[in-house]
Amino acid sequence: MAAVKKADIKKFFLDTKVSEVMVSPVITVKETDDFALVQEKIALYDVRHLPVVNAAGNIVGIITQRDLYQIHSPRRLEDGSWYYDKQALSQFLLSKVMQPNPFTLKPDNSLYEAIEVTVRSKFGCIPIVDDYKKPCGILTRDTILKFLIA
Repeated sequence: MAAVKKADIKKFFLDTKVSEVMVSPVITVKETDDFALVQEKIALYDVRHLPVVNAAGNIVGIITQRDLYQIHSPRRLEDGSWYYDKQALSQFLLSKVMQPNPFTLKPDNSLYEAIEVTVRSKFGCIPIVDDYKKPCGILTRDTILKFLIA
């Protein structure tokens, strides 16, 4: 078996567009949504990252499962499941606890660019946006790895 050359791998990553790897459609929350909705969507859709959009649908922030845990920890019930107190969650304003102005890429950016910035900046995800800053996908470390082993 011929050895794979590092230059060939780099070329593959440069030639692969983010649009080929991203998850779409992307699950979002509105900056005015009740904070309890963040936990509901994370659980319902089994995601760890939610782009936050304004009334026009433009991305203004991101909230992650890790942020949720740091803001309000869940309780473990006797059956082993986790429980969030929705009333306690609702005391937080999403617009105040989200990470504002997240780094984004466009669908035509290369996978190489996405991987490079993910590693350099230790991002868990990169929202993918159109020319109007509307989310059209999301790229996570897991989606990159799943793409590479598929």
